[in-house]
Amino acid sequence: DLKMYAGKKGLVFVGVHIRRTDYAHHLAALYGEELVGPDFYNRAMDYYQHKFNQTALFVCVSDDLLWARQNFKRQDMIFLGHTKVPPNDVKKPFSYSDDVGDDLALLASCNHTIMSYGTYGMWGGILAGGEVVLPKQILKVKEGQELNEAGLLDGFLGWTLL
Repeated sequence: DLKMYAGKKGLVFVGVHIRRTDYAHHLAALYGEELVGPDFYNRAMDYYQHKFNQTALFVCVSDDLLWARQNFKRQDMIFLGHTKVPPNDVKKPFSYSDDVGDDLALLASCNHTIMSYGTYGMWGGILAGGEVVLPKQILKVKEGQELNEAGLLDGFLGWTLL
């Protein structure tokens, strides 16, 4: 319920990008890995609440918002992303819909980010400009290795492995 945040000073907005649908197969087929579960996201949210003295409000976007709503019953989390993300179309790899841009704009407008996998969440974190919390498992996938090689995971730029 957002009413409890009305008039509250010092709110810190943290974008939460949860990628699930197409990435589950990708992780299993290429890396033998599974998606991170609710435990990672809850630990990351608790990390931010502790860091910001209970003033964080989590803005969730996901390609599986139904799963997110079922797995997170937190009062400090709101679900503002689109409920249905269009499936990837291999015949039109560069096509997109407005909702993809809307969700990225939501992530970019937050102060900080929690992400799981993929370049979409990564760009949300880069555009937001604050601290980014991501799972240690990301080091096992190509994007995580690229982030590490770029020096984003050395701790100096505010990217934190959890």
